[in-house]
Amino acid sequence: MKRLSVLHQFLDTVKRHNLLKEKSKILVGISGGADSVCLLDLLRVVAAKYHLKIFALHINHQLRESAQRDEEFVRRLCKSWGVKLEVVTVDVQGYAKRTKSSIEEAARQLRYYHYQRVARRLRCDTICLGHNADDNLETVVLNLARGAGLRGLAGIPIRRENIVRPLLEIKREAIRGYLKARGIEWVEDETNLDIRFRRNLIRQEIVPLLKKINPGVVDNVLRTSRIISEEDLFLDFLASRVLDKIGSFARREAAIDIKEFNGYNNILKRRMLRLLMPELDALSVERALGLITKGCQGRHQLKAGIEIVVKKDKLKIPLILPRSKNGSC
Repeated sequence: MKRLSVLHQFLDTVKRHNLLKEKSKILVGISGGADSVCLLDLLRVVAAKYHLKIFALHINHQLRESAQRDEEFVRRLCKSWGVKLEVVTVDVQGYAKRTKSSIEEAARQLRYYHYQRVARRLRCDTICLGHNADDNLETVVLNLARGAGLRGLAGIPIRRENIVRPLLEIKREAIRGYLKARGIEWVEDETNLDIRFRRNLIRQEIVPLLKKINPGVVDNVLRTSRIISEEDLFLDFLASRVLDKIGSFARREAAIDIKEFNGYNNILKRRMLRLLMPELDALSVERALGLITKGCQGRHQLKAGIEIVVKKDKLKIPLILPRSKNGSC
């Protein structure tokens, strides 16, 4: 029953969110862990139904002694399953030093860069990743601790551009049960127990407490995340409509009528600023909002490479990306 349950959940998620299209070329991120191995197996199961062509990508982060073991496991697995595999080795520690970012963030940036690079080279239209419902809970808790807004509390998106996550509504325990029932092995990342990493601290110490408070917390947070995500998109839509009304857009600059801008509530004003400057964090948005509301005329740098110009009647914002015709940024 576990095997059928996971397969049916997978198919239901794919159908409801339209995650897979027939005759697609799919790139699957595979670490060798249970989630990515389960994802690759499920895609193999439905490949004939959707006429899929499947490729796999393993990224060796070189962060632990067992990294080579994981790579060799993935190579053997993909060979036995007849899946074409690409392997990329990255220098996470060096990149973290150069960018002055954490090891976690550096690894994440490098992963997504290579997902897109390899997908383009192989002409894959979809990238599938193995995040699950428990990952979503951990992300929401982490974002809450950081002081995130609606977008952070919406958790992990089930789809973002060409990246989809078909396991996002399935719990970690069910995924492992599926693999055991199928007799499929996976490898464990021993650093998942290292609570020096924030996500591991949440996974090992905070989530068990939340489950004691309410055993249904994973499902509840997932449901709440989906509601918040829908409301977040609706606010984007409203803010975009307002921007079309009160702004003018050259290819590289937005000019906003300040009097009309200030006539709206802070919820929409924040959202408009985020649409125009998506790189800003919450504190920078609040600073920009204060400068505009108080009429602090002049050129103000909000963070490296991002500034606004406040004039008596106009707010000018250089755009990193041109605004599209449908009103989004």
